[in-house]
Amino acid sequence: MPAPSIRPVRGLALALVLAGGPACGGDDDDNLPVAEPAALPPRPGAEHKSQEEQARAGVDALLATPSPATLLAVLGQSHAVARALLGRHTLKYTAEFSLTPVEPVRPAVDTPVLLAQKVVDELDLQWAAGAGEPVRFYLSQHTDQHRGRELVVIDETAYTRLMHRAWHVRPLDADLHQRWLDEAQRSVHDVVELAAPALAVAAADEGETVRVTLSLAEPGARVPVPAGAAPGREWREKAELTAIEGTLTIERATGLWQSAEVRVGYGVRDELERALVGETHLTGTAARTPELELQAPEHVLPLPERVRYESERRRLLDGLAGT
Repeated sequence: MPAPSIRPVRGLALALVLAGGPACGGDDDDNLPVAEPAALPPRPGAEHKSQEEQARAGVDALLATPSPATLLAVLGQSHAVARALLGRHTLKYTAEFSLTPVEPVRPAVDTPVLLAQKVVDELDLQWAAGAGEPVRFYLSQHTDQHRGRELVVIDETAYTRLMHRAWHVRPLDADLHQRWLDEAQRSVHDVVELAAPALAVAAADEGETVRVTLSLAEPGARVPVPAGAAPGREWREKAELTAIEGTLTIERATGLWQSAEVRVGYGVRDELERALVGETHLTGTAARTPELELQAPEHVLPLPERVRYESERRRLLDGLAGT
């Protein structure tokens, strides 16, 4: 089993790599497998309940039976639910990932190099559309390794730029941004999911909020990772969770997280049985911002497009038809 590589949470969403999600900024990111997000558990008559009622039912289940399953169900809500229940809001997180060999490894011929890795990933989401209004938001994500992107969507126009590049403008002609928004909303879910096999959960009702405390479960209370994990997650089956600590604040009425700090430590081995220790640390906040407004960037350029002449276009299509 190869050691898991360090790839950050992708907030153009948010799924944590060490928790099984894709990364930010690479051209191959969109080809990576993405695990299906958790959903609220089905309940009799749920199809007739409002989003608020379903959210409150999820929080009630968490308070009645604190467990990784009930917590993940609450945290698994999509960004569509968040914007319906919150309206204008902001979401920010910083995620740090590290993976370090237990013992120094000398480079050797025909042997994979084993190096310490570390990535710091930061995301800033500003949703500026009220109920029934056209899509308006700003999303920025970057790492300490000078990779990242920014996206502004106002009505049906998208403004994008990579780090240290100019802004470009184009019509909003796809819904990939919805995936990024969902990953941002589920960033805390993904870290908790990483910890779930050895996670102990405590929940306390504090009136308008619920305070959730995370810790490392006793050995007898742990749950093995199911065999046949999703592609890119196989390493979890053999990983040993060694440390879990964290605190979450969840809004009682909506089930949406307001603040989070989660730290997960683990040990893994690569395909040569060399030991590594890893850590994922996420801190985040989310809050209503009723007065939030967005402006289009200045000094934008049209998205470059290459003109393909008819003869070239025909040659390309003929080549595709012959494959």
